[in-house]
Amino acid sequence: MKILKVITLQNKKIKLDLLPEIGGRISSLIFDDFHVLRPIPLHDLKSIQLFKGGSFPLAPFSNRIKNAKFRFNGLEYNLNQNAFPHAIHGHGYLSEWSIVEQSSSSVILIYRHETDKFGWPWSYEITQSIYLTPFSCKIELKLLNNSKNIMPFGFGIHPFFNFNDEIKLRFNASREWVGQPEDFPTKTKPIENNFNFRNGKALWNNEKTVCYENFSGKVQIIWPNKKKKITMKVDKIFNHLIVHVPKTDEYFCIEPVSHPTDGFNLMQGKKENSDCNFLIPNKYISGLIELDLEK
Repeated sequence: MKILKVITLQNKKIKLDLLPEIGGRISSLIFDDFHVLRPIPLHDLKSIQLFKGGSFPLAPFSNRIKNAKFRFNGLEYNLNQNAFPHAIHGHGYLSEWSIVEQSSSSVILIYRHETDKFGWPWSYEITQSIYLTPFSCKIELKLLNNSKNIMPFGFGIHPFFNFNDEIKLRFNASREWVGQPEDFPTKTKPIENNFNFRNGKALWNNEKTVCYENFSGKVQIIWPNKKKKITMKVDKIFNHLIVHVPKTDEYFCIEPVSHPTDGFNLMQGKKENSDCNFLIPNKYISGLIELDLEK
């Protein structure tokens, strides 16, 4: 029977568990005995990959690519349909990560992607560095293009927060994409649910997902009855924010990412002035995501 490898980082206030073999995902984040993320149960190895909990890195794209195909630099690329008939969330969460360095309160992991795996024709590596400070958890992602050609990319994180309270959000953004990610929005509109940082607003509790454009880089999540809150601060590269509430009320997702749903195809179709990030060979991009934990 295989024994699951669990890495534990800990200080006086924070405990974090990480699964390097299961997508390099965080399985649990506890602050002052409060589960910030919906914890992943570790007793059933077969269900861990599918369980909606913890947090995992998104690379080299986030959310869906329509029909698992896109055009870039005049060529069409066909990817594996891991969310038939589409591709979703990249490759890191499907793969085993290697430990580069580890201490009691920090760890550096790396996933090395080989050419054509999952249908992605570029080789790359993504490094995830996680550090605990007395009152924060910092996650730095570094994406390196190891191939001989220019590579389009997107990245971010996909955390599942505990929906065990009347959640209030505060953040600023300029517009939102019209429609659910599953419908592959092609237009934006003025923000309908304004969670502006000054006043904030209660998160909806019905099934709904919205991708926000020109996210300012700071979002506050408040559990008022639990008397807990976190402030997520991210680098400018993560200028989109996806807010997702599923049918059940067990979790919600706040995902800072670098492009909207189907971003590569939006760029090709010149929709809403969409741009596409890319990396030339042997160059990298990095981005920091910091969770400040407060009572």
